[in-house]
Parts: sequence; C-alpha cells; structure tokens
Amino acid sequence: MLNLVSTTILLAAAAAAQDVCYSHVESKCSEPGESWTEGQCTSVHGGFLGNTNNLHRIIVDDFTDSISYLLMASTFNTDKKNHLGFHKYFMDKSDKMWARGKGMMEYVLKRGGKMGNAFQIPPLNSANSLSDLDYSNEMKSLAVSVDLLKKRAEDSLHASMHAFRKSDKQADRSNFSFDPTTSHLLEELSEEYSNEIRETSEKLNTLGRMVKKDNSRNMALHLFDQMLKA
Repeated sequence: MLNLVSTTILLAAAAAAQDVCYSHVESKCSEPGESWTEGQCTSVHGGFLGNTNNLHRIIVDDFTDSISYLLMASTFNTDKKNHLGFHKYFMDKSDKMWARGKGMMEYVLKRGGKMGNAFQIPPLNSANSLSDLDYSNEMKSLAVSVDLLKKRAEDSLHASMHAFRKSDKQADRSNFSFDPTTSHLLEELSEEYSNEIRETSEKLNTLGRMVKKDNSRNMALHLFDQMLKA
C-alpha cells in the first residue's frame, strides 16, 4: 500500500512539473496588463532545441549550394559556351538544394524555432567562399557537385546521429538532443543524398571515359550534353 501511495505521489509530481503551459496561462490570465508572452506554450518539445545548431547549418549550406549550382549552370549558357544540357542539369540541382533548404526552414519554424536577423548566404566571414570553387569545365563541375553532395550527406548523417543520442534530460537539459522526429527526417535526407551521389558520380565517370579520346572529345561532349537536355 505504501509503495502504491509513493508511486501515485511521484506521478502527480511529474504531471505537475510538465504542466508548465497551463501554469503559465493561469498566471498570465490573472495578472493585470494587456501584454502577452507565450512562455512555454510553444510548439518546442522533445530534444529539438538540442538540434537547432545543426539544422540551421544545414539550411545555410543548402542555400549556399543552391547558389553554387546556379553559378555552375550560368557558365554553360553563354555566347562562348552553349551547352544547354549541362545548364539544365545544374539548374535542376540548384532548384533541388533550394527546395531542401526551404523545407528544412519550414520544419524548424514548425517545431518552434526561429531564423535570426543575421541570416545570410553565405554566412559572413565564412571560410568557404563561392569563388573558391573551380567549375571552369564540364568535368570539374561534376566533380565539385560530387564533393558538395558528399559533404551534405556527411552533415545530415552527423546531425541524425546527434538527434538520436540519448541522455538524461534532467541531468543535462541544455544539451539534450534526443528527438526521433528530427532523426527520422535527417535519415530520409541522407538516403536522398546517397541516391544523388550515385547518379552524379556515374555521370562523371561516364563522361570521363568518353572525353579521354582526343579525336572524339568534342563529339562526346555534344552527345552527353544532348542526353542531359533530353
């Protein structure tokens, strides 16, 4: 009987500790004034806050890569180089990365996160500059693309593992990051990157074998460009 009473008391105490939104509403409704603060009555829950740094970095990298692909695409649609297949291919990649960044931003906002006023693409004082990328020809552009995709895949895997890390929330509340919803989202993203890395590297190696022959290099580039444009 004593054990039953003790268990009931502990459950009641735990429930009271979790009713922070109700307590906030009760206190705010009874105080004078016309201002309202949301307090703990937000959509933030679980270990989401412990993952926000990783998610914000993914958003910035997605938008930065989108611009990188846009610059790549622009080099293949000029009066000097008119390879519309490569232009279309990298424009599609730019659109895909922009959609990924937008989708991740929507997820962060849905979970109660915020985007800071200093949000900038690329980040101010970033070590990675868009001008550092060499995409002066078709092979180099595909190689840069493979490297960018592998970096994004590694980032999403790292963030997924962080979101699935279990720890004692009461003992380490500031670093608590266990959030299955975020981990599942990032696992799906990692799978997308695996498929895209496979597809991009296949195109790179196929083109590499085609352009190694000097007497048919221009014809190979033309045929490959037509294939991408189809």
